[in-house]
Amino acid sequence: MIEVENLYFDYTDFKGEKIELLKDISFKIESKERVVLLGVNGSGKSTLLKILNALVFPKRGSYIYKGMRIRKRGFKKISRSFRKDISFLMQDPNMLLFNATVREEIEFGLREFGFDDIEKRVEETAKRFGLEKYLETPPFYLSGGEKQRVALASLVAIEPEVLLMDEPSANLDPPTTEWLMDLLRELDITTVISTHNLALAQKFGDRALVLSDNHTLLFDGLLKEFLKNEELMGEAKLLHRYG
Repeated sequence: MIEVENLYFDYTDFKGEKIELLKDISFKIESKERVVLLGVNGSGKSTLLKILNALVFPKRGSYIYKGMRIRKRGFKKISRSFRKDISFLMQDPNMLLFNATVREEIEFGLREFGFDDIEKRVEETAKRFGLEKYLETPPFYLSGGEKQRVALASLVAIEPEVLLMDEPSANLDPPTTEWLMDLLRELDITTVISTHNLALAQKFGDRALVLSDNHTLLFDGLLKEFLKNEELMGEAKLLHRYG
């Protein structure tokens, strides 16, 4: 479904210096896989998710989705179907909320992609996400966790095939985090979820992609095997020893 080969990405900072964020990244993701993206802050997790969502494009290497090369040139021709297929929940939900009410937020994607029975779908989605009482409320009045629910509800409503999530538990309290875990288990779709919280990682997925602090792919395999390997965890700077 997703194939990334020799991916490289950098940018030039305000001093004119080139900053590398991803180097020689290669992996494949099959349909319905549940992948956890691990790495310390600054390792390139968010950048990789942005590439998978075609918000930015690699400087070198290739990204292929369902046999199609995803690149800036020609992307406009496939952007509608691609945006329907792949949804991205960013770490800051405020980046995704721009409508006057919660109802309009959930409606937006449904209308954009031509769904039928929009009102019924909005009501069902609101109930599923515990948002019924907020449907006529402007999103900016909500708490961080509630905004996260609205943003996720808007994405799930359009029935994507792939859901990308960047630190989804960052704004959530423990009960809401448990609710999120239950929801993700219900969704029969491909998920790629970034986190640096090892306590939650195993609840997000079975396979790990681990980025090192020098922006290379350090590990690709079963998450439980990575968590048993103290040497690799130390190399990833995800194991802290005290004393």
